[in-house]
Amino acid sequence: MTPTMHHPHPIEDLPASRAQKLLRALTSYYAIALAVAVVCAWGFGWLADEVLDHEFTVANTSILLTIHAHRTATLDQIAFLASGIGSATGITIIGIALVLALLIMNRYVDLGTLAAVLLGATVLMLTFKLLFHQVRPHVFEPLVRETNFSFPSGHSLTSFSLWGFLAWWIVSMNHRQVWRWILGILGLGIAVLVALSRLYLGVHWPTDVVAGMLLGFSWVGVCVTGQHWLTRHARRERRRLRAQRMKSANAV
Repeated sequence: MTPTMHHPHPIEDLPASRAQKLLRALTSYYAIALAVAVVCAWGFGWLADEVLDHEFTVANTSILLTIHAHRTATLDQIAFLASGIGSATGITIIGIALVLALLIMNRYVDLGTLAAVLLGATVLMLTFKLLFHQVRPHVFEPLVRETNFSFPSGHSLTSFSLWGFLAWWIVSMNHRQVWRWILGILGLGIAVLVALSRLYLGVHWPTDVVAGMLLGFSWVGVCVTGQHWLTRHARRERRRLRAQRMKSANAV
């Protein structure tokens, strides 16, 4: 009986060095960022469909009532502060500080990515609010007054976009340094606090802030992946031009 021939998969047939390079690419921060973008975009789409079908009305109401039952004067102040950090004014102030820091460090590509993250998050927020026309909750008397639409939470979307980008940027510079991971996690903790404050103040449904988080992470993943692609393309183009110059010099 003739033994069955094993035809190696194209990946199995790669030289060891190329296989290792492929493995590093698949496990890089940029591959992970793209995976996060895809998963979060799918999660947002699913959640938006459920919200339109009013599938979370009971759960949303129950969560808001539970949070409101634990209201205290101290938590009021914390919620006002956190909400202020995630407001348009707060995001603008933090964004300007980051822009100045990146300019001082000559990190112009990262600066462009940050601008894309913040501008894109703003466009996404305004677009989806108008698209879904979700009415804000009135389960209890809100502690602040909001007049625009509810879904997704703008505070949540912009905060997770900003702090998500900052967490990636800090860690990606040197992932072996533990303090960078700690700073990244703390930054994301601020975004979580902003999202929770909107529930505490009674101006958003829980699905609003989850949608904002998913959309924010998805957009950051797209921007980071785009930055990586443009950077690799620029490097290849630079190598090509350098090779052409060397070829021309040798010809002379």
